[in-house]
This record gives sequence, structure tokens and C-alpha cells, in this order.
Amino acid sequence: MNIEQPKSDNLLTALVSGCTASAFAATLTYPFDFLKTQEQLNNPELMKKFNITNGPHTLGQMSKGCSALVLGSILKNGTRLISYNWTSKFMAIDGREGKTTSAPRTVIAGAISAFFETLWIIPFENIKITMVQNQTWMNEMTRIKEKIVDKTEKNLFKREYVSPHKYYTTEIFDQYFGTAQQSKFAAAAQKQIKNPFDTLIEHYNKHPSLTLSSTIKEIYSIKGISGFTAGTFITFTRQIAITWVWLSTYNATRQLIDPHKKSDDKGWFGHDYNALEKTGLHLVSSLAVIAVTQPLDVLKSHIQSKNGKGMYRDALSTAYKLFMQQGAKSLFRGALPRWCKLIVSGGLTASIYGYVEDIVNVAGGQKMFEEKRLE
Repeated sequence: MNIEQPKSDNLLTALVSGCTASAFAATLTYPFDFLKTQEQLNNPELMKKFNITNGPHTLGQMSKGCSALVLGSILKNGTRLISYNWTSKFMAIDGREGKTTSAPRTVIAGAISAFFETLWIIPFENIKITMVQNQTWMNEMTRIKEKIVDKTEKNLFKREYVSPHKYYTTEIFDQYFGTAQQSKFAAAAQKQIKNPFDTLIEHYNKHPSLTLSSTIKEIYSIKGISGFTAGTFITFTRQIAITWVWLSTYNATRQLIDPHKKSDDKGWFGHDYNALEKTGLHLVSSLAVIAVTQPLDVLKSHIQSKNGKGMYRDALSTAYKLFMQQGAKSLFRGALPRWCKLIVSGGLTASIYGYVEDIVNVAGGQKMFEEKRLE
């Protein structure tokens, strides 16, 4: 079955409208993203035990990492539009009425564009998470007046609060994996010969980066290029799962609402709905996305965290550790702010896109320095 490519905005209009809408929506909904990431990486039991608070107190604190997310969103949407436009034209077939394409070719074009746009998500997600952790660690440093120590515990992580938002030195990792030297002589010798890598870590623990450029420098200094590519597999898995769950739930809910509704040329999937039906479909679909993909999002955040490379090998081992150490509920932390973001972001992006599109179309019809004749 061949289908004609529908008439739509030109590429420039779509780029300007799409990227602008994405940037505005990402900025306005970023507080939800900050709270989600912070909640996912916190350890509530230890925080409660040692009386630790690290939540943001100002809007400025909640905006840390926003620059990385916005820049990533702009590049992601631009890549999506350009790659889909090029791929769909490349695979189009010459027909009697011009260029036509088939449904499988359209799906392939969408999959290719989704692959390229996901590549942009990964490095900027790593930068965003580090910026969120840096702000959170800064909050902890300024609020912890007296260190609380439980002398009955031998394990460092149970004896005192070791923040997951600061970089772990070699000594802390030894404590975490249970490979710490027991000999006092060996410990004293280790302190005399200080690891240069630990010196760099201690510097950034004392002076966490809070800007985009300084955070990029920080990640590269400590982790190298791999610091920007962490969580590649789990990010692709999450993106595929989001698309599959969203479309499946939307289609199933649509049929449940009105299974006998006839298709026409209006609306998503060839159906026309009123505002209440659209809102209901959006809410149910977004809720299903959260229920199914939230564990993947939590695993991604931990793998891309400051100490993710040293603490976790892969997604399965990360899930096992979180389940054993913090329980099953740890895999669903941050679900509420993420759901709020999904609900607001969809309608907000569509509204801003339409508004910017109208402006671009009006501006596109104007000519600069147009000469008018006076009669």
C-alpha cells in the first residue's frame, strides 16, 4: 500500500517551531526533572537516620542542569526533523502523482530519526545529572553542621552518611566493595602516597561545578570521553519502551472508549476527539509510560551518576543492587514528578509550536525593505 506524503510545513518552519517549542517546554517543566533526578539518586533511609536534607530552596537551585537539557532538546528535535525529512525523501518512490511512500518505509524513517536523536540525549543527560548532583551536594555541605556517627557500625556506609552526590575516592570504594586494607601499616603507607586521581576528586568535591562549561570540564577531567557516553544501552532501551508503551496504550484506550468510531482524515490515528477525550487518552498513556518505564529511567540515572562507572557494571547488576540494598520501591522513585512533567510537557509543546508556527508563517510572507508606490 502506497501513501502520499502529506502536505505540511516547510523544513525551516518546522525546525524553528519545533526547536523553540522544545526549548520552552523543557525550561518550564525542568523543576519536575530536577526533583525527579534528585529523588532517584537520594538514599532516604540514610538521610532520615543521619538527619540529612538536600532539597532545593530556590528556583535558581531547581534550574541547575536546565541549560544541558534545553541544549540537548534543541539538538534532538533538530536532528529528528532533518533526519526524518532526508530519510523519507530518500526512500520515496516516483509515482504518477509525484513522490509516494509506503507505511513500512515511513516506520523505517521514523526509527532511523529516533536513533539519531537518541544519540544527542545521552551526553546531555550525563551533564544534567552531574549538575543536579553538584547542586544537591552543595546543599548538603552548607546544611550539615555536625557529622553524626553511629559508632556501633563498622561499615563506613552504615556508620556515617556518605553522600551519593559526591565523588567517591579510592578509599571509599574500597569500603563499599569490602576490599579495604585492614593493616594499620598499610593504611598509613597509603595515606603517605596519595593517589593523584583522588586529589582531583577531592578538589571537585570541595568545589562542585554549577555551570554548563565547568561541568563539562569536570566530567572530562575525571571520566574522560566515557563520562559523556555512560548509559547508552539503557537510554536506547528506555526510548524504545516509551514509544512502544505510549502508542500501544493510546491505541488500546482509543478502542476501549469508542470501538465503533469510524476513521476519517482528522485527529491522531485517523480519529477525531473532543478535548475531554484527548485529555483522558493523554493521562492514561502517560501513566502507563511511567508504570512500565520508570525502573529503566531510575537505572539510567544511577548508571549516569557521578559514581555510576565505579559502582555498576550494567543495567541488570544495577537493578539487583538497588533492589537488595534499598528495596523494590527504589526502582520507582521520582515517578510523580516525572508524570507531572509528561502531562504538562505534551500540551505545552503543542501550544507553543502552533504559536511560533503562526509567527514564522506571518514573518515568512513579509518582504524586507519592500518599496511601495505612492499614488
